[in-house]
Amino acid sequence: MVGENLDLSSDPEDGDGKSRAASGHPAGRPFLGVHFVCCDVYARIYVNREATAYQGHCPKCSRAIVVKIAYGGSDSRFFEAG
Repeated sequence: MVGENLDLSSDPEDGDGKSRAASGHPAGRPFLGVHFVCCDVYARIYVNREATAYQGHCPKCSRAIVVKIAYGGSDSRFFEAG
């Protein structure tokens, strides 16, 4: 019966029944993965509204982090913050 099983391997669907990947839409908000060394925790930080930087904070001690977006920047998606 439809809806009885949870399929965690499929791409999310848009309203028209097509997956986001197939329709060319991005999978979600852009983010960077950050290992906060101060508290040994991992968190995602997201692009700000102006799309000029990724901003976030340590989930344990609230230490702030800002990673500016610039032409020719890094291709890396994961970082460590002290």
